[in-house]
Amino acid sequence: MLATAAVGGGAYLLRRAPAASQEDIAAKAAAIGRANGLFIGYGDPASFYVPPYGPHDAAIPDGSATQAEITDVAEALDAIEQSLSVYPAGFYAALCRAIFLCGTLLFGAEHAGGTYGPAWIVLATDPSVGPDGIRETARLGVHHEFSSLLLQREPEIQARWQALLPAGWRPDQRSDEALRHDAPGGVHDGFLSSYGATSLENDFNTYAETAFGAPSRLIAQAAANPLVARKAALLLQAYAQRDARMEQTYRKLGIDQLAVARPAAPAELRVAPIEIPAPTIETKR
Repeated sequence: MLATAAVGGGAYLLRRAPAASQEDIAAKAAAIGRANGLFIGYGDPASFYVPPYGPHDAAIPDGSATQAEITDVAEALDAIEQSLSVYPAGFYAALCRAIFLCGTLLFGAEHAGGTYGPAWIVLATDPSVGPDGIRETARLGVHHEFSSLLLQREPEIQARWQALLPAGWRPDQRSDEALRHDAPGGVHDGFLSSYGATSLENDFNTYAETAFGAPSRLIAQAAANPLVARKAALLLQAYAQRDARMEQTYRKLGIDQLAVARPAAPAELRVAPIEIPAPTIETKR
């Protein structure tokens, strides 16, 4: 799950796009969906599912969501379109059939920016963070939540990632606990943030949102820390082994240099592949 995004060190600039009609917003969501082979929906969170799944699959374990305001949906759409454009045609839709937009997303008393289901992701358009925060949450959340859908299908990558975590490290057990760790901090023990250090999945998610949403930051961190470089290489391997066209994406983003770093070697695979339940509930806002 994704934490809600902070903008400008916690200051949210209250800029609104020119008002658009509900019909215009619906048409834009439909157009972005068609262009990417998926459905973009909003409305009652109880409707957040796609066939062959049913209404019971829309429930968010240990979480709750409110319906998004149409003006907040409008703020998120451009950011979603921007982030989806990073991926080769059909790559994203092969694992994610829909992107749903809710209003506020809570786990306990903690605000989150997103979560995911068996074949979709949910992004929050939380009005409390303002328009810039909504846009940034959507921009990063497209990458963050999707990476969980990919990681679930890569048990070898899970095991190799586990081998790169610090000895004696233990994950947080509950999503609300993880969401309290929201300080950006610096790289420590190969984690890019205190939130990323809360679980293997959150660590992988944080690397994904940084690689595709802030590539220059990952390049700089990898240059300064060999462990970050190895994790970055493993992340890129996970995507490229599903579709070789991702290597073109790496070149466009300037992160192809990270793919040459050495991931975990077979001798380092000290653990069996872990099982990540679906859905998980971790995306800080």
